[in-house]
Amino acid sequence: MGESSVVLSLPEEPTVRHAETMHVFAGTDESQYVATKVLEYSLQKHASGPVVLHPMTADGIPMPKDKENRPRTGFSFCRFTIPERMGFRGRGLYVDADMLVFSDVAELWRIPFGEQKVLCTYQPEPPPAWRDNKFFHRGRQFSVMLLDCDRLPWRISEIVRGLDEKKYTYPQLMFELCLVKPHEIEDRIPQGWNHLERYEPGETRLIHYTVVPTQPWKHRTNPHGPMWDRYLAEAIEAGAVTGRDLEIGVEKGHLHVDLLRFRPRVAGRSLSERMLDSLSNRWVRVRAAFGGGRLR
Repeated sequence: MGESSVVLSLPEEPTVRHAETMHVFAGTDESQYVATKVLEYSLQKHASGPVVLHPMTADGIPMPKDKENRPRTGFSFCRFTIPERMGFRGRGLYVDADMLVFSDVAELWRIPFGEQKVLCTYQPEPPPAWRDNKFFHRGRQFSVMLLDCDRLPWRISEIVRGLDEKKYTYPQLMFELCLVKPHEIEDRIPQGWNHLERYEPGETRLIHYTVVPTQPWKHRTNPHGPMWDRYLAEAIEAGAVTGRDLEIGVEKGHLHVDLLRFRPRVAGRSLSERMLDSLSNRWVRVRAAFGGGRLR
């Protein structure tokens, strides 16, 4: 690419039509149900146009035969299904579910692809919590990735077959994105759209809670947890997350029990208190039907 004498004339910066729907796809699983709903709320809160979040799980994704080639998370391969999900038309944005958005995602729809088919961010250094983690890779990060679906004829069955046939390795697929030529990828998405475990006012457009044990819905000491709590509270107020969502998450061990304090309250009573009142009232009616509680 650097040796080419061809001068590319990039198209003018595209505009996002008011009625154009921006499709965002989130890799997720059951344990991140509430986190995904809060992410969806944050996307829609700041969007200047229609935006739809499509949660993607590992359901239906074939697994490679070699264990070394199997995904590190259940949803790792979901990103490769986006062009097909889009009918091989338009733009699709991939994100992980463990994120929060603070800016208008339409900014990414205004970035021209040029000759590239994939745009991503760049991470020069690992966050402090990842410095001794062998799984962190400096450089291009594909956890936020914009795809030109018209020019990406990806099919997940063929991609997994390529792993089985040893056409490429798991690291080449996930960290180099070898499905496209090197010059067809560029890290032109601003770094602020994928800040790993850090928040800089005026700079951070998206924070990525990438250290799983300290994600704010699981652990209460994350230094950037309070901002996630604020968005959770807003999402509950907007009806995007329910008190029952929190209760189920806690019951299954996916959420920290402290999050139950965010359950909606009506007339000073929590959702659980109202449920108990409802059960009590039903029992009173049952007793009345049997003559004040005496069985005859």
